[in-house]
Amino acid sequence: MQFTTAFMAVLAAGSAMAHMNMNNPPPLAYKGNKNTQQANIDYSITSPITAAQYPCKGYLKFLGTPDGAAVATYSPGQTTTMSVEGGAFHNGGSCQLSLSYDKGTTFTVIKSFIGSCPTSSGGTFSFTIPSDAPEGDDVVFAWTWVNKTGNREFYMSCAVVNIKAGSAKRAIESNEKRAVAFANRPQVFQANIGGKFCTKEGVDTIFPDPGPDVENNAVSPGPAVICATGEDATAGDAGSSSSSGSGSAGSSSAAASTPAADPATSSAAEVVPTGGVFLTTGGVATPTTFATTASASAPASSSAAASSAPASSSEPAATPTTSVSQPAPTGGAAGTQTGACSNEGAWNCIDGTSFQRCASGQWSVAMSMAAGTKCTPGESDTLSMSRRRHRVRRGHHKW
Repeated sequence: MQFTTAFMAVLAAGSAMAHMNMNNPPPLAYKGNKNTQQANIDYSITSPITAAQYPCKGYLKFLGTPDGAAVATYSPGQTTTMSVEGGAFHNGGSCQLSLSYDKGTTFTVIKSFIGSCPTSSGGTFSFTIPSDAPEGDDVVFAWTWVNKTGNREFYMSCAVVNIKAGSAKRAIESNEKRAVAFANRPQVFQANIGGKFCTKEGVDTIFPDPGPDVENNAVSPGPAVICATGEDATAGDAGSSSSSGSGSAGSSSAAASTPAADPATSSAAEVVPTGGVFLTTGGVATPTTFATTASASAPASSSAAASSAPASSSEPAATPTTSVSQPAPTGGAAGTQTGACSNEGAWNCIDGTSFQRCASGQWSVAMSMAAGTKCTPGESDTLSMSRRRHRVRRGHHKW
C-alpha cells in the first residue's frame, strides 16, 4: 500500500512538471486524436524533441496508416485557431506554425509568434492559411516552440490536415496587403537540437526570418545565437534550411499561381533579394519599385548596343549586367511606418529601439532590437546597428 501511494505521488509530480503540446488540431500519437490507436499513444507527448526525433518526434511514420488520417480541413485564405495545452509553459517563448507538403522534408512557415507563446494555460492562437497555399491531402501542420526559461529545448507537435478550397476561402480585396508568395516564405526555425542555432535563457526569441505574418507580444525580445560561436544570429539568416516553398507539390502549385514575368523585363532588371527580417520581393523588379540606370536602359537592339559602345578602346567596355537602383530612402528621424511603401528593401529604425522593413510593397510590423543593441533612427538602405558596452571604473558607469 505504501509503495502504491509513493508511486502515485511520483506520477502526480511528473504530471505537474509536464511541458506543452498542441492539442487542436490533434497531433499524431496524441491520446485526444480519434485516429490514434491505443498502442501508439505517446504519454510523454509534452516533452521536447531530440535531433533524432526531428521532425514531429518521429511520428510521421504514421502517414498513410489509419493513425495518420487527416483530422482537419482548411481552405486557402481561411482564418482559424489552434490551441496548446500542458503544465509547464516555461514563461512562454516563441512559436511558429508551418506546413509541409512533402512528408516532413521541408516546413514552410505560415505564422510566427514572438513572445507569450504559449501562455500559462497553453493558449489559443489565431492564424490564416495563406491565400496561395497549395491544396493537398495529408499535409503536415506543425507547431514548434522555443521556450523562454528552463533548459534550452525545442518542442514540436504535428497534425495531419487537408488543404482544400471551399466555402471558407474568400477573395483578397484589392486594398489588402499583398502577401509574400507561399514559395518565398521561410522554412521553420530549428534550435537547441544540434544544428546551427541555439537560444538564450530568459529571452523571447526573435526568429532570424519569421516570415510576413508575425504576432509580436515579446516582453524581453532577443536574437537567437550561433551555437558554435555564441554570436547573435543576424536578421535573415536562414541557417541550413532552404528558403523555398515546401516540397515539390507546394512549390509547383505556388509557382503555377504566379503570373510569368515578362522576359524582356526580367532580363533587364533581375534583383537578388537582400533578405532581412522580412524577405523583400524577389525576382523581377516592378517599374514603381526599381529604376534602371541610364547606361543600362538602352533598348535590346544591335543598333542601340553599337551606339552605347565606348568611344575609346582605353576605356573598359560597358558591362552587360544591368545596374538596378532603389529610390533613395528618406533619412533622418522617422516614426513607425504603415501601409504601402515604394522603397523596396529599405529599413526604418524607430527611436533606435525597434525597426521595420519595406517588403513586398508594404511596411512590416515593427520589431524590437536585440537587448544591448541600438540602430540609427531613420530610413536607409542598410540597418546600422551598434552595441552598447558597459564598463565600470571607480564607481562610475560609462557606456
